[in-house]
Amino acid sequence: MLVNKPNGEQTIIPVLDGGKYNDSANVLWDELADGPMPVGIVLGKMARQGSSLVELQDYIPAHLNAVLPVTKAAKIESLITCYEAEIYAYIVHTEKTWAADKKTQEILAQVLAVGSVPLDMYWRDITGTSNPMTYADLQSLASAILARGLVADTKLAEKITAVNAATTLTQVDSVTW
Repeated sequence: MLVNKPNGEQTIIPVLDGGKYNDSANVLWDELADGPMPVGIVLGKMARQGSSLVELQDYIPAHLNAVLPVTKAAKIESLITCYEAEIYAYIVHTEKTWAADKKTQEILAQVLAVGSVPLDMYWRDITGTSNPMTYADLQSLASAILARGLVADTKLAEKITAVNAATTLTQVDSVTW
């Protein structure tokens, strides 16, 4: 059954034999009375005209108001996931590939907080190879990670601003990492 929920969202709900929807004024299509659900339903854009369902040009305002905040929140969560994947991904620096996951970044910060390192200091690349590193070398690695993080943070802020400014589901969907 295709219905307009009380919050305005259009949805398809199953109704078992003998069941009915409590607000028949909000039923757009009832398979028990109208036959099989038409193909190509676009939730939020459907209207009944006589004995047919038609797709409207745009979303019904009540549907849009019901689903837009949820869609925006899901999009922002997805963008944050992409951001975190980017800032914690391996990083190529000084022709080697280094881990930059959260734990590694925390350890690097702790090492740098001391202010110096022993003469025989090393840092392991992603292959597990110990590479001799001076304090300046570690600072340089940390700076590369920081620079990448700042670029990603700026990108995330721009994307979240775009999502929050969106007034349609299409605009929200068009924001990608």
